[in-house]
Amino acid sequence: MDKKNTILGLTCIIAAIGYMFWQAQLIEKQRLEQLEFVENLEAPVVQSTSSVDSIGASDEYSTSPVDISSGSVEELFKDTNAAQFSGQKAKVLTEKTVSLANEYIEATFTTRGGAIREVNFLQTKRGGRDEYVFNQNGLLPAMSLSYSSPGGQMREFALDYRIEKQTADSVTFLLETADGMLIRRIYRIAPSDSQVEPYMIQHNTVIKNGSSTAKSLPTVYFNLGTTRRIMDDQLGANYLNVSYFNGEDVEFIPLKKLTGGKGFLGIGASARTDEIKESARVEWASVKNQFFASVLYSDDGPASDLSVYSVEAAADGRPGISGSAGYSIGDLQVGEVKSLDFQIYIGPKEFKRLQALGNSQDLVMQFGFLGFFSKLLLAFMYAIHSVIPSWGWSIVIMTICIKLLFWPLTAKASRSQKRMAKIQGPMSELKEKYKDNPQKIQQETLKLFKEHQVNPVAGCLPMVIQMPIFLGLFYMLRTASELRHEPFLWVSDLSMPDTIAEVGGFPINLLPIIMGVTMFLQMSMMPVSPTADPMQQKIFKFLPFIFLVFLYSFSSGLVLYWTVQNILTIIQQKIINNRPDEPLVPVAVTSSPTKGKGGAPRTKPKRK
Repeated sequence: MDKKNTILGLTCIIAAIGYMFWQAQLIEKQRLEQLEFVENLEAPVVQSTSSVDSIGASDEYSTSPVDISSGSVEELFKDTNAAQFSGQKAKVLTEKTVSLANEYIEATFTTRGGAIREVNFLQTKRGGRDEYVFNQNGLLPAMSLSYSSPGGQMREFALDYRIEKQTADSVTFLLETADGMLIRRIYRIAPSDSQVEPYMIQHNTVIKNGSSTAKSLPTVYFNLGTTRRIMDDQLGANYLNVSYFNGEDVEFIPLKKLTGGKGFLGIGASARTDEIKESARVEWASVKNQFFASVLYSDDGPASDLSVYSVEAAADGRPGISGSAGYSIGDLQVGEVKSLDFQIYIGPKEFKRLQALGNSQDLVMQFGFLGFFSKLLLAFMYAIHSVIPSWGWSIVIMTICIKLLFWPLTAKASRSQKRMAKIQGPMSELKEKYKDNPQKIQQETLKLFKEHQVNPVAGCLPMVIQMPIFLGLFYMLRTASELRHEPFLWVSDLSMPDTIAEVGGFPINLLPIIMGVTMFLQMSMMPVSPTADPMQQKIFKFLPFIFLVFLYSFSSGLVLYWTVQNILTIIQQKIINNRPDEPLVPVAVTSSPTKGKGGAPRTKPKRK
């Protein structure tokens, strides 16, 4: 039976690896299609035009000339609406919005900075829009332009653009100044019938120096948008951060670095700060929470600076985090045009989608140091889901396969623990006989273990070997947006606790309770090691209650895995306990002439 289970487990792992290779080929095909989409992006127009579409023809748009008389940053973008991030927001004379949509997103663009006001997500398992809205009540419109003043404060280019052109899947904003400076900002989303990533927004910013003198532009910061925590639990807060990839590693800057804290007993305490600045190579930058992310990548090279800001709490009391990536524009000679092309992914943290973007953008998933196991298990779960289109049953089947893979190892450990339980009587006699000689107790205990072929660490070995799998699965299920709004049995959302009722404001989560009961039954069936002291045995008995408290507010998907794992372990232990004991190979202990410490004869086991 063990051999069959081992073969089945290995077959499952090989199938997962084969699925990953097949997925890599599919991802490459998607990348080629996306490159074709970028190449077909409408070429920016660099000459001003007096004719606009009917949408942009209104005189209500603020197109007042901006006086530019020098190359300094204050004069180059001199505008009464510019404002610091902290304090009052910039006043826009007349804000107009335009919406572009496909079957997955609806992006609302604003004339304030010619940027993205917010993004709604249209695909949910329960139908309708997702309640989470990217950049809702954000610090700035996403992709708005900012600069660092000589005093070091970040200021917004809160200029009033006008809508120059709009089509079914694109919009163009235009800003013209009195002496001929021109900024054109173009956004385009993938049409509904396109094979290109639907959560991707293509963007192009064009700056033309139409003045009579050369200009020197500072580093211009493109805002990543604002995101807030979706769930109130602390582990969900760990995923609320700004991250960037420097070409080798990914760095995460969590909100708690901005808000500060008292640390543990004063260790690690930090003061609150409104902004964190990083000077580094930034190949892509991201702002994200537990299930959604925006990832900004430029086709024209990496950014050189990154700024991270904390955002005031919204009406629901949840604070937010925002960031900006700085790109150098440099000098603009008379008549010169400079352009920056961007790809902005704004969507769920689905591993397959992020991996298809290339350049290690799947690191946004934040799987941790056990990312290899998380990716392997996620690919395996995708493979199961392609056959059985239910993420709940995919978790159950994956758990069964993992259990079968480790069945021979855990079975062997359980048999060793069963033999260990039978020597509790002799162990008690040894402790009573040599209670005044601890060294003698240790020697006789080891002799007893050898005679009965008991390995005292056999029970811990399977757990140590499986720990990377467990942790990889923990991180994978914790942040898998595929589980969001996914129902299973009585569970309405596998990414949330399965609250079935409330008593006095306290949620009744059924699945963690079942998990606690099954864990208690599992513990009660396990033989207690005779070497464990009373305190260890008490802690062992309290483990189910500790895990119940720890996992009570976790996502149902993770608790489902743990519950199924407990049930399978109970079945396995029941099978082992009902089997007849294996005969022991006789072991004799003979004396050796070699003297041990203190002149006592050293014993050496000798098989007959």
